[in-house]
Amino acid sequence: MKKLIILLLMISTVCTSQIKDFFKYSTFYASMTTGTSFVEQEDYRAVGKGYEDVTVVNPYDYNLTIGLRKIARFDYEYKVKTWYYGTEDNVADNVTIGNANGWEYLLNYSFIRERGEKFNNQNFWLRYLGDSYVAKAQYADNQRVNLKYMSTDIRFRVNVGNWDLTAGVVGRIHPVYGINPIRDFWVPGSSNFQDIAQDFGYAPEQWVQGFYVDQNWYDVSSGDSILLATSNDEFFNHYFGEAVARFNERELDKLGLQRELSAVIGVAYYKYTNKMWLHAWANCLPVHHGLDEYSFEYGKQDNDNIEWDAGIVFGSRLTKSLGMFVEGTHQRYWMKPVYEIKFGFNYLIF
Repeated sequence: MKKLIILLLMISTVCTSQIKDFFKYSTFYASMTTGTSFVEQEDYRAVGKGYEDVTVVNPYDYNLTIGLRKIARFDYEYKVKTWYYGTEDNVADNVTIGNANGWEYLLNYSFIRERGEKFNNQNFWLRYLGDSYVAKAQYADNQRVNLKYMSTDIRFRVNVGNWDLTAGVVGRIHPVYGINPIRDFWVPGSSNFQDIAQDFGYAPEQWVQGFYVDQNWYDVSSGDSILLATSNDEFFNHYFGEAVARFNERELDKLGLQRELSAVIGVAYYKYTNKMWLHAWANCLPVHHGLDEYSFEYGKQDNDNIEWDAGIVFGSRLTKSLGMFVEGTHQRYWMKPVYEIKFGFNYLIF
C-alpha cells in the first residue's frame, strides 16, 4: 500500500509539472470594445398619399473577446502594448512553423455586432513543433466570410538553414460548400416562391382596388405583424432574397458536415537582422479526396483544385529615419478567398 501511494504521488507530481509547463508563459485575456455604429443613408417609403421614414438606425457596435494564447514571438514582433485585447491581427499567428519547439496554442472567441449584424468568430488551434515533424489541430469559424472547418495537419519537417520544408496530409471537416440549393435542388413547380416566403415568416394579405388586385406583405417571424411591402413587386424585389437565403441555409444544414483528405506541402523562410527581416511561408494543397457524398467538387479549370494559405512579413530600415513594411496573408479554401495586406512606410522626424 505504501508503494502504491508513493507511485501515485510520483505520477501526480509528474502530471502537475507537465501541466504547469504546458501553461507556462501563456496569457488569458478578455476585453470589451464598443462604439458608435455606421450611420445609414436616409430611406423613405411611399404609404398611401404620404411617406414613411424607414431609415435603418443601427445599435452600437461591440466586440467581446475572450481567449488564451501561448505563441512565441518572432524577433520582429514587439510587445509594445501592456495588454492583449484579443482583436490583434498578428500575421505570424498563421504560420505552420513557429519560433520555438514544443506546444503552442491559441483559443480566441469573439462576440461581434457590426451595423446591426451579430456574428461570432472562433479560432482555436493547438500545435506541436518538433525537430523533424509538426502536428496541428484547428477549429475555425469565421462568420464574417462564412468559412468554417476543423482540420488535423500532420507533416514531416526538414530544416535547412533559414528554410523549413514540410510535407504530409491534412484531414478537414466542413459544411457543404459549392452547392446552391435554390439552384441545384429546387424543382420549379414543386412549390412556388410565395410558399417559400411563407415558410420563413412572411405573410401576404390580398387587397383589391377597383379591378386591381395585389398583396401587402408582413413579417410575422417574431410573432408581431410588421408591414414590409404594399405590393408583390416591392416584396419580391426587396425582401424575398432573405427568404431564399433562409431556404438555402435550411437545405444545406440537412446535408451535414463533409470530410476530406488532402496532401499538403509547405515551405517557409525566415531571416532577421536589425536592418531588414523577411518571413514568408506558403502551404499548398494540390490533391484532395472527398469522403462524403457532398464533398466539395473542384473545378476542371487549371489550378481550380489547388488550395493554399500563404503569408509574408517584410520590414526594412532604409535609413536612420525611413523604414518600410509589407505584411499580409492570403488563403483560398473551397474557392473562398480570404486575404489581408498592409504596407506603408514610417519616417521619423528628428
